[in-house]
Formats: sequence, structure tokens, C-alpha cells
Amino acid sequence: MVTREELNVVVLAHCILNQSTRWWLEGKPLRDSGMSIEILNGLAKLGIGILQMPCPEFTFCGNPRPPRTKKDYESLPGFVSHCQSLALQVAKEIRQLLSLSRKPKIRIIAVVGVERSPTCGVKLTPTLKDSNGRFGYSATKGLFIEYLEKELVQHGMSIPILGVDLKKPQSFLSSIRNLTTRVKTY
Repeated sequence: MVTREELNVVVLAHCILNQSTRWWLEGKPLRDSGMSIEILNGLAKLGIGILQMPCPEFTFCGNPRPPRTKKDYESLPGFVSHCQSLALQVAKEIRQLLSLSRKPKIRIIAVVGVERSPTCGVKLTPTLKDSNGRFGYSATKGLFIEYLEKELVQHGMSIPILGVDLKKPQSFLSSIRNLTTRVKTY
């Protein structure tokens, strides 16, 4: 149970707060814009704060950019080190937030990635592309989430990492509700 002395916070993938950073191709209409309001409203109703992570794909490639698989991003010169650098930055920011918070004491209840993302996927990441350009997905973490998980462990933090399916936000919100009562304070 959270008291006035504590504040639950989730660390969110960038595109949940700013969907315009998701990939799109020149000449095509922008698929998404604004915020994923259902997720944000759900978190607000639960009294949960937010720390936004940077988007590795947007901060490296910008927009427009083509859709890519995890392997495509791994082969982009400099992209792996970009993800490693961002993961270190995010882990340090989380550690600092936790160590400097006194009243209220901040509890990070989860890091939240986005399923079907080559960098921020948690359980569903595009790893193959067929001859028609359709993606095949694997039950694996995206590139950035892999590096972030390693950095969190190196910084002494064991934080649950959840994936949100932007098409099914209620399932994610249910998982968050369950976590709010079972999270260790760092």
C-alpha cells in the first residue's frame, strides 16, 4: 500500500507519451500522434507518476524512417553503442531518482517497453521480414530493453520490465494494478 510518504512511478517508453516518434514513411499519413491517453489516464487514476525514457530509434534516425527489425537496427553502424549509452543514462537517472527521493519516497514499480518494437519490445520483437515486407515476431527483448535490463542489474536494481501492447492497454493496466501492492522499495 502506498502512503503519503511514498509515490509509485513507472519508467515509460518514449512513444507512450509522444507517439509521433514512432516510425513512419515519407508520403504516408502519420499513423499515431499525441499520447496513448488510455494508458496515461489509467496510470493517473492509480496515482502513478511517470519517468519518460528516450526513444533510441528516433534519437538516432529521426523521422521519417523505415520500419526495421531488431537485426536491422543491430547492423546500423553506431546504433548498438547508442542504445548502450541511453541505457546507462536511464539507469543512472533511475538510481538518482531513487536515492534522492526522501518525502515522498519514490518506488519504481516497473520499466515499460512497447511490444512489437525492435528496440523497446519486452516479449514480442520484430526479428524477421518476409519478401512482402511483413514482420515476423519472436519472444525476445528489443535491443534497448536488453541493454537497459543489464544496466539496471549493474546498478543494483531489480525492477520488473513489462511490455504494453498499445492495442490492448487494459491488460497492461491490470498488470500495473497488481504490481502496486508487491513492489520492493529501493
